[in-house]
Amino acid sequence: MDVKELKERKKALKLTTIELAKKAGLPYGTVSKIMTGETQNPTMATLELLDNALSHEEMVARVSAYKEELLAYIQMHVGKKIDQIKFEKEYRAEHNLDDAPIPYAKPRKNGGNISSSNGNLALFGDKRVTEEILAQFGEDRNVELIDGHIIVNEAPGMDHQMVVQNLGYVIHDFIRANKGKCVLYNVGVNVRLDEDDYTVVIPDIVVLCDKSRMNRKCIIGAPDWVIEVTSPSTRDNDYDLKMHKYMHAGVREYWVIDLEREKIVTFTEGQPMETHIYGFEDEVPVYIYDARLKIRLVDIGIDFV
Repeated sequence: MDVKELKERKKALKLTTIELAKKAGLPYGTVSKIMTGETQNPTMATLELLDNALSHEEMVARVSAYKEELLAYIQMHVGKKIDQIKFEKEYRAEHNLDDAPIPYAKPRKNGGNISSSNGNLALFGDKRVTEEILAQFGEDRNVELIDGHIIVNEAPGMDHQMVVQNLGYVIHDFIRANKGKCVLYNVGVNVRLDEDDYTVVIPDIVVLCDKSRMNRKCIIGAPDWVIEVTSPSTRDNDYDLKMHKYMHAGVREYWVIDLEREKIVTFTEGQPMETHIYGFEDEVPVYIYDARLKIRLVDIGIDFV
């Protein structure tokens, strides 16, 4: 990376030197001297901080553009079901994204709600919407509702789908072999997590032991066990926003399977809540089954190389 490239990216983002310095966590004087050429040989560490700050802002800009185009698409099809998969394919083709994940920025909290100005796809700004709006997207959507704000997720990749499928087999076989009363869902079931119209999530894997919480359309309230297989677009929400939502709602056990970092983070109910981190070669005990079920991801027929 060179200073000329950094200057061009800064200009494209319409950032002032003061703004860039603040975002990079550097003194204004340091950044100013680099941008004006007074500092001829800035350190690699400083350049990396500037590069990271610019990359983050570029990510926010791309996501904001995606958000605006999707919102316009929705508004053009009021009262109709939205084919998000078709929209995303067309968007990728138009912007030469190929199979790369649509970049998402980490959401900032604002009074407990998700801001729409920082790259997270809260499509209706600060206005809270209800479950009714999800009907526009159809059943094959990748859209969730958290605290009244729409969250749009990219379509899952092949590795993601394979993990969900094979893990589902393991859990289903255990429940069946032990004549368990719990049921498994790994095909995109709606969960009205707070038992209201403002939060509807679609976990990758759900285990529910109280069947009275089910109806034909969704699960009402907290399941017993939730697993999310994270991706670059969902990582921040899976580790932060969703974790707090799930555990606060009463989910007894929550797993985040991080394919990129090859780790599993588990959260279990209690005061205080317990958190454990495992590798893919570790045996991960299932809390709701008193560790009678232990899972090693490397044993479920998935090639992570």
